[in-house]
Amino acid sequence: MPDLMRIAEEVEATKKPRILRRHKKTIAILIPVEETAAPTRQQAIKETLALAGAWSDLNFEEMLDTLDHIRHDSKPTPPFSPDL
Repeated sequence: MPDLMRIAEEVEATKKPRILRRHKKTIAILIPVEETAAPTRQQAIKETLALAGAWSDLNFEEMLDTLDHIRHDSKPTPPFSPDL
């Protein structure tokens, strides 16, 4: 499998996908892996705290009325059946 490893290394280096074909038929596509850094604990705390007060500009009574209307004006969701 040295050829496959060489192609994989090429995809990693160029960051461009590569289509593998046999007899004019696509049999696989190799795509580069995009590594995303996981958010740090401090960043996660900062983003969570930024949500505090996000709805502070809403009138609480109006919000409750709106939610009540949504709940009562919508048709109920049919029961979930795991037998699909």
